[in-house]
Amino acid sequence: MAVTRIWASVTTLDLGRLVEVSQALQEAGVDGLHVDVSDGVFVPDLTFGYRVVRALTDRLSIPVEAHLMVVNPEEQLRAVSEAGASRASFHFESTAYPWRVACLGQSLGLEVGVAFNPATPLGSVGYLREGISFVDILTSEPDSRGERMLPRMAARVAEAGINLGGDVVIEVDGGVSMSNIEELNGAGASDFVVGRALIDAEVLPTALTALRVWASRDRH
Repeated sequence: MAVTRIWASVTTLDLGRLVEVSQALQEAGVDGLHVDVSDGVFVPDLTFGYRVVRALTDRLSIPVEAHLMVVNPEEQLRAVSEAGASRASFHFESTAYPWRVACLGQSLGLEVGVAFNPATPLGSVGYLREGISFVDILTSEPDSRGERMLPRMAARVAEAGINLGGDVVIEVDGGVSMSNIEELNGAGASDFVVGRALIDAEVLPTALTALRVWASRDRH
């Protein structure tokens, strides 16, 4: 069974507290930070860029993952790699040549993942298996309001596992909380991007421990 990892999403944080809260998340024991890099074109929101990735990697010892929601992933892969990101995902929908993009990411020394929006069929993910380290299944449509997980996402995670043959880590991203993390784990996910369920917690270490307990329960 894959090791369970919790990646804290910092996208909705107040920029004035970004470093402070990120350091608190590191001290609480999260496995890494998840940063959405959005261009305002591929998705409506304009969020962080590679400079924010650099600000975090300069101050933290945990890995930083860049989730590229951009129309030119090749350019941004280079930028976030130079900024110190440990791994990055690009969207299948953002390029006509996902294999080429994945190989570029590998050549830059990144752990590379491919992300799929909820409406995108997963049938093509299998041919990318040898070129990626993980697949990022978006379980909600991206916005900046702490969106809820869409229905039937556990079944979609299970479908990704079938198409990948169990060789690639499955990450879920969007509305992950205490109420659904066990089901997602049971469907085959091992990496969980968690935003509000951590950020809004009164006691970060307690919330993180509870998430780990539910995310690590034996799969049936």
